[in-house]
Amino acid sequence: MCPRFGVHYSQSNILKFIYEHISQKGFVPTIREIGQATQISSTSVVNYNLERLVQLGYVVKPYGKSRALALTKRGINFIEVHHVKYNLQPVRDKNQSVSHIDKLKEENHQLVIENERLRREHKNQVAALRREIQYLSQELRETQRKTELHPV
Repeated sequence: MCPRFGVHYSQSNILKFIYEHISQKGFVPTIREIGQATQISSTSVVNYNLERLVQLGYVVKPYGKSRALALTKRGINFIEVHHVKYNLQPVRDKNQSVSHIDKLKEENHQLVIENERLRREHKNQVAALRREIQYLSQELRETQRKTELHPV
């Protein structure tokens, strides 16, 4: 356990793998990929460690979203401190500057927020359309019933 950060070895490996996976591929790994990379055979153990990292403030995990993990600034700092400590370079394209990567991370964060807003908006529109369909169906049934009772 790293006393300064409160993170166990396996949690540190999970953070490192998520960081590297996002840096290299541009998206978050699955629970199974995290388990394979960190040699944790149980997905429930991976989930436990992810929840612990959420509690410690290293990772953000929106409720109900399976691949929506995000490293917080604290999580990124943890990885970068440990990369420096062990003389490893953060995973970066040699042609990209740190400020460029920070801008991309911020842009990605803004896109995630916008995506969530659009999902909520879409969900509300679908719910409104379903209510309208129910109302119109009820109106149609009522009109058909009246026509059957009083034919023209």
